Amino acid sequence: MNDQMKDRRYRRTQNQLTKALIDLLKNKNINQISVRELSELADINRATFYLHYKTPHDLLIQLENNIFNVIFTSYENHNIMAQYDFLLSIYKCVNDNHELLLVLLNPNSGSTFWDKLSNSIKKHHNFLWSPHFNYLSKEELNYFGAFIIDGYISVVKFWLLNGMKESPEEMVELSKRFQYKILPSN
Repeated sequence: MNDQMKDRRYRRTQNQLTKALIDLLKNKNINQISVRELSELADINRATFYLHYKTPHDLLIQLENNIFNVIFTSYENHNIMAQYDFLLSIYKCVNDNHELLLVLLNPNSGSTFWDKLSNSIKKHHNFLWSPHFNYLSKEELNYFGAFIIDGYISVVKFWLLNGMKESPEEMVELSKRFQYKILPSN
């Protein structure tokens, strides 16, 4: 079998598993989802599931990590003070993964994705922001980072919960307007 056929089969299996997991997470905690019911809903053999994962939780972690990789690759590739491209890549990532991210907002899902996202960005922000806000003490910079980062995350959550009526580009413009009200101009 050629690599292209294997690749297509792999992607199809991943898509089926992702859709099935999202459907199950709408009503169940990740710890309540069995491999059997996930495999049945995805219409794949359990052996196929076990070729890729040990548990449904492993699948969820991989999906979360894929989103983290997109976000942090974008985060590292853009100047935090020139945020348009960075914010646009974030909003596009959310748009592309909205079904999964929406179910992860449900506290019953058992996911800690949003907390992990916030904490991960906070760990990275000092490195990128410190030179631009050298008038703040380290403690003030930590508070400032928490304020800004959790504010952005709350805006993303609100956008998801309200049906994502705005495009990613419109969300960037809205975010920039908010940002200009609270950040000093340089």
